[in-house]
Amino acid sequence: MEHRPSQPLHMLYSPNINTISFNIYDMIISYVEEHDEKTVLFPHTHSEECELFYCESGSFTIVLNDDELYSVEANQVVLLTPNIKHMILYEPNKPCSYVTMIFSMAERKTPLFDQGTDGFEKKHMEALFNLINGKDYYIFNDQHGAATYINKIRDEFRYKEWGWIYKLRTLYAAFIMTVIRNVIPPLNLECKVELMNLPVAFTKYLHANYMNPDLSIQDLADEFYMSARHVNRLFREYFGASLSKTLSQYRINYSKYYLLNTDKSVEEISELVGISSASTLSRLFKEIEGMTISEYRFLCKQQKKMTKSLSTAPVGNIET
Repeated sequence: MEHRPSQPLHMLYSPNINTISFNIYDMIISYVEEHDEKTVLFPHTHSEECELFYCESGSFTIVLNDDELYSVEANQVVLLTPNIKHMILYEPNKPCSYVTMIFSMAERKTPLFDQGTDGFEKKHMEALFNLINGKDYYIFNDQHGAATYINKIRDEFRYKEWGWIYKLRTLYAAFIMTVIRNVIPPLNLECKVELMNLPVAFTKYLHANYMNPDLSIQDLADEFYMSARHVNRLFREYFGASLSKTLSQYRINYSKYYLLNTDKSVEEISELVGISSASTLSRLFKEIEGMTISEYRFLCKQQKKMTKSLSTAPVGNIET
């Protein structure tokens, strides 16, 4: 029987559409496969998707827009934007290995998380869209080690351990973003809320600013690029109390540190913890701790004496 050549099915072939959700955008990966010199890739375009080719070994020739030929070497990448006609020149006697992925980005109708602002993510996506709209294609060296993700992807296909399908999605996204880093310079954007757990972000901010007697909801709103109303709602939702009540608890706890470890006056401590006056500190302390500042200091001194006496007391012999 006559042998008929056909396109081999490689390990990384994935017929599934994989969606990786960020907060306000989805990365949609519609095709993943590895190829070699035996692959026949006919001319085609993608109307709404980008395609990237990563050369792992050897080299291949890509034909763009019918008449532009480029030799792509190991550790080089070709990134094609939508509507670019392309094909890989069939050269069966020229050994090579390359991975290709087809992907797109789509804005979500509703955010996954109630972050209040998505400026950080939008800035990054804006840089990507500017890249896509800037040129028909990019050919460049990989200087960020994207090939390491290909090896990890191959291991997931090979061993198929628990959760491998889901881990593949994160590896696909990491691979694509690492590749794109080669052509998008660092944005140097300060990451605020978008990559943080909001309750943690709020508490870290309060710990750093409790000593400001004028600290308000508007300060948090300005810090996290939200409206004061939105911050107030989230604050009550997370902590079950107003900012004022929560701040009072913070300030009393910090005042206990000074009362325990220093001889500072109540007036000095009230200034250090952001409370307007010594009388206000005394009143809040009694309300929250159920005792006066004098009583608390007396208990602290008694506890210190007891601890000191225990640490210096002779240890008697134990008879059996």
